[in-house]
Amino acid sequence: MHVWGIVLAAACAGCARPHCANQAFFGLPSPDGASIAFVFHRRCEAGTRITTDVSVLDSRSPLRDEPGNIFSVQGEQPVRVAWLSRTSLLVTNFAEPPLERRPRLGSIDIQYRPAAPVVAAPPAP
Repeated sequence: MHVWGIVLAAACAGCARPHCANQAFFGLPSPDGASIAFVFHRRCEAGTRITTDVSVLDSRSPLRDEPGNIFSVQGEQPVRVAWLSRTSLLVTNFAEPPLERRPRLGSIDIQYRPAAPVVAAPPAP
């Protein structure tokens, strides 16, 4: 009986958290092909947030249903990534402030450049 309690507790460990799913819309291999940068939307159950995330993974690893491992920003945003070299990645085109921003992942340095703020035109005289 005690074993079943442990099994049920382990099976329901994620029950309190909302179910989320990732929808990748862009993947860019590094120049040496060892890594891939994925940009994806992370959607959770109704009533919870949608984020735009970036993960850098080994090129043989699939994108899992987990948050981004280097970057996350609120809402659906047109985030872009570009490899500057095999160990340097640039993340651009996002609105501040991000929810998460890591400056480094393993041997990969990560630079960030947010989108320029939209400036409203002055009213016509």
